[in-house]
Amino acid sequence: MPEEIKFIQPAPVVRDEMGSFQHPHMPDFDQGDGDKCKAWVAEQGLKLMMVSLEYADEAVADRYFESGDPDYSYWEPDRPEGEDWFCLAIHDTENGPVCWWARREVTP
Repeated sequence: MPEEIKFIQPAPVVRDEMGSFQHPHMPDFDQGDGDKCKAWVAEQGLKLMMVSLEYADEAVADRYFESGDPDYSYWEPDRPEGEDWFCLAIHDTENGPVCWWARREVTP
């Protein structure tokens, strides 16, 4: 009998002191786990949207990229247009911080 899929639901966004967040029910994916991550997203029936600090308000982007400080806790990522988007993760990348928004496209 196949294991029942537990669908991820929105959760409060509690960021750490640097500004990072990971949804408490999202699996930990290592760098290079792109295929596993894509499979999980598909299994969850989610649509993802990435928002980058690089394209945020100019003052916010300049503050981060010109300071050399890894703290981006002051950045409030823009929520995509439409309903039911929830935050999956906010983390730093080689190109600066990004936020991953998700919403269910397939009703379980």
